[in-house]
Amino acid sequence: MHWWIALLFCLMPGLAMAQEGFDQAGLLGDWFQVAETPSILNLDCHGTTVKINTREDSRLEMRMACHKGALDGPVVPIDGVVVEVGPGIFQLRLVRLSHLGDLQLYVLDAQETMIVLGAPGYKVGWVWSREAQPDEASLAKAEAVLVANGYMAGTISWVEQAE
Repeated sequence: MHWWIALLFCLMPGLAMAQEGFDQAGLLGDWFQVAETPSILNLDCHGTTVKINTREDSRLEMRMACHKGALDGPVVPIDGVVVEVGPGIFQLRLVRLSHLGDLQLYVLDAQETMIVLGAPGYKVGWVWSREAQPDEASLAKAEAVLVANGYMAGTISWVEQAE
């Protein structure tokens, strides 16, 4: 990467750097949403889980399950279609909320069992884990990644998961 492009990303708020070398296969499978920033997608959600599946075309299917009000509250499904638009950059279109338009998501950090996603302009930040109860060091690292990408630490909340 040219130095001036890196400088541009550092100076412009709301721009995120996608993790190089990441492709959509890294999103596949079952996830627990263990942290989030405030957004319309997670109002009063508890124990949120996410499942990413392949489709017959090159796109992915996202099925998010939000328990409204409490861990044992009724499940509200949030379904979407995910399209890879570049290495580590995805467009998410929500099926029932298509009027919101596409949400561009960047993979800010990806490890074997955890992924940090963010959107330009700080619209949404998510930490997904393969484990319902990830270790504190992994959570601290994920929070640091969000903060380094412009999210305010005070806006990041931890999502309680059932044991």
